[in-house]
Amino acid sequence: NNQSQHQIQQQRTLLGFVHAIDKRVYQWAKNQMPPISNTEQIALGCGTIGFDKDIFTGSPSLKKLVDTYQPKLTPEEQSYMDNEVQTLCTLLNDHDVSINRDFSKDAWDYMRSEKFFGMKIPKEWGGLGFSTHAVSSVLQKLATQCFDANATVAVPNSLGPGELLVRYGTQDQKEYFLPRLADGTLIPCFGLTGPHSGSDATSLIGSDCIVTERNGELGVVATFKKRYITLAPVAGVVGLGLNLSDPNGLLKGQGGEGFTVALLERDHEGLRMGPRHMPLNAAFMNGTVEGEEVWIPMSSILGGQERCGFGWNMFVECLAEGRGVSLPAGSVGAARTVTCGVGAYSRVRKQFRVPIAEFG
Repeated sequence: NNQSQHQIQQQRTLLGFVHAIDKRVYQWAKNQMPPISNTEQIALGCGTIGFDKDIFTGSPSLKKLVDTYQPKLTPEEQSYMDNEVQTLCTLLNDHDVSINRDFSKDAWDYMRSEKFFGMKIPKEWGGLGFSTHAVSSVLQKLATQCFDANATVAVPNSLGPGELLVRYGTQDQKEYFLPRLADGTLIPCFGLTGPHSGSDATSLIGSDCIVTERNGELGVVATFKKRYITLAPVAGVVGLGLNLSDPNGLLKGQGGEGFTVALLERDHEGLRMGPRHMPLNAAFMNGTVEGEEVWIPMSSILGGQERCGFGWNMFVECLAEGRGVSLPAGSVGAARTVTCGVGAYSRVRKQFRVPIAEFG
């Protein structure tokens, strides 16, 4: 009996020793990790968990994926795929687009009139009100015909100001912008990337604004230099990411400093959109957005004064549509095109009088 108690005591001592080591090792490892910033914490809080959770367990189930997710197009969405999307594809000659670095006027007009830039805007504002699955299906189809068209349609339905306006815009902003975005009167773009600010989006280097007052009206004076902004050369409105500061306390607790989004139309005084540049020699529109000492009234801040400093929350909460849907949809479309091309070539290309598709 004494021997058993001694063994139990030894086990307890050993467990306590191991526990103490574990705590010290954990604390050491924790101290080696960089602290999570406020912007990173916001991004983590905006995320959701889906099938990716199963992937990280190391044993994802294809059956569970199929049984859990069964996206279907509504009859209206399917009709759009069969008619409008198919018609647009007939207007897109990928070779001509690559050579001319632009779409034909007929293609541009058709994308506007058939609301390709307003698929995610609710019907109450004149948009199509399509599901995320429908947008993904449209982008996949366009990518098989012309990848530049895929990119052109993807931005207004993911990273453009449209969804931000639906979620966060003031009533006046929604009433003014959303119908114009839905019918293609205004093509949107989002000005975030700068010469020294890319993946580190919140750094906003060279894009600053200071809260000030002019003639009794509160607003900001902004200086910014953006580049690689998709659709900037043809956009009628830009959602502009700025780093707002309020050194004189003019906000008075309504809104805060930090990442702020402003909505500026192309003819806004002091705003310069262009010239166009072509990374990778791609044909889709891409250009600069710049301005110095540009006056922006609070009515042009997305969501109004109370949303000053709230831009990062807006951005990451809406980013899933662009990063998690639009880009994969384009990749699927490209993969389908490559599969068709490689498959066809492997049948017509022969070596030793045998199609290379039949080589073992």
